[in-house]
Amino acid sequence: MDFGGMNALELGGLFERGEADPREATEDFLARAAAADPGHRIYVSLLGPRARAEAAAAADRAKRGLRRHALDGVPLSWKDLFDTGGAATAAGSLPLKNRVPVHDAEVLARATRAGAVCLGKTTMTEIAFSGLGINPKFGTPANACDEKIERVPGGSSAGAAVSVARGLAAGAIGTDTGGSVRIPAAWNGLVGLKTTSGRLPLAGTVPLSPTFDTVGPLAKDVSDAAAMFALLDGKQARRIDDFDLARAVFWLPGGIGWSELGEGVAAALEAAIRRLVKAGARIIEHPLPELDEVHALAWDPKASRLVADAYAQWGGMLRANKADIYPPVHDRVMAGEALTAGDIVRADLKRAEIRARYLAATAGADAVLMPAVAISPPPIADLIDGGDAYGKANRMALRNTTIGNQLGLCAITLPAGYDGQGLPVGLMLQAAPYTEEKLMRIAHAVEKVLH
Repeated sequence: MDFGGMNALELGGLFERGEADPREATEDFLARAAAADPGHRIYVSLLGPRARAEAAAAADRAKRGLRRHALDGVPLSWKDLFDTGGAATAAGSLPLKNRVPVHDAEVLARATRAGAVCLGKTTMTEIAFSGLGINPKFGTPANACDEKIERVPGGSSAGAAVSVARGLAAGAIGTDTGGSVRIPAAWNGLVGLKTTSGRLPLAGTVPLSPTFDTVGPLAKDVSDAAAMFALLDGKQARRIDDFDLARAVFWLPGGIGWSELGEGVAAALEAAIRRLVKAGARIIEHPLPELDEVHALAWDPKASRLVADAYAQWGGMLRANKADIYPPVHDRVMAGEALTAGDIVRADLKRAEIRARYLAATAGADAVLMPAVAISPPPIADLIDGGDAYGKANRMALRNTTIGNQLGLCAITLPAGYDGQGLPVGLMLQAAPYTEEKLMRIAHAVEKVLH
């Protein structure tokens, strides 16, 4: 069987019906990951003994009719900032390479109790602080959608996305602080769900910014993303109820989210929106100035709560280990040294005021539509040396997705066509906080129209 080509729920269904064995599937994923990734650019480490033990337990439950979840026995990859008891969790950073936690992160423990198989830990940007996915210290996985040019995978959940897109995991779990699930998902032709801040527990997750950090799945389709979200939320997966797009109201805001789009990105998304209109969706084209305001606040060097949080967490470690840190990450974190408490409190108050206006303005819309990423993934070689090219590409990668983190929303990116180079383009649906279930119903309907 081509396990790597199957969706997560499809695999779970085979196990449920006794048509495949979790042990066979797990061995297949482990073998192909080892063969495809000898330089450990996708997986920092494969957790073979753990995965085999979990698969054996899943096979026994399936035989006895005692499966715990639709994803019981399904092999998933985990970003290398989720604690795995007894195995190193370094968050992509050399100074943390010998960090071995005692217990699993809470979301990993939930998934394990429900029967999911933990294949291994995937590569990521150091301490999760970049939207590009470049990590010269641990390894940068090449984007899965270009066989000729090694392009950035998107970050910080870089290996997570590539593991799924290349069939080396049935699904992946990442984190999203400014777009770190949605960017790599969009650039690798996947579905990526950014959950509401506080919806899923962060205990046992190496932090970047406790203010904005969220946990979320990267999946092959919306149904898989919904099942994985339920797994992380400690709930059973449910079939996604149908949603009539003729009842949908989407806000098309223009402004910062739709400016400076890369070659072919605008055309792909315009075609996708035309298909939504043809399916009966109502599109409201109207400015939403709060998007521009929160964007300006997020990137104000004197007002960045994200940089302040990162510096508070990691400034001391980076100062003591500068030679071991990729310069673009080091410099971005250390910029927090110049921030003052007054600057950050004023920014927090301003962000809360913008958020209140945004939620009031969009209360009648089902989702706000934006490009997940404004540009297509650049070649790794053009950016790996850092400098201005890296900084500009990183900001453009993060620009649209960061808005949802700053406003405390949930959001999902869906494949929505291809640019002029044949690279995938993502359409992002941004919704009110704590409406993940409704958002996935809508996204499931949109997915049907776009495919």
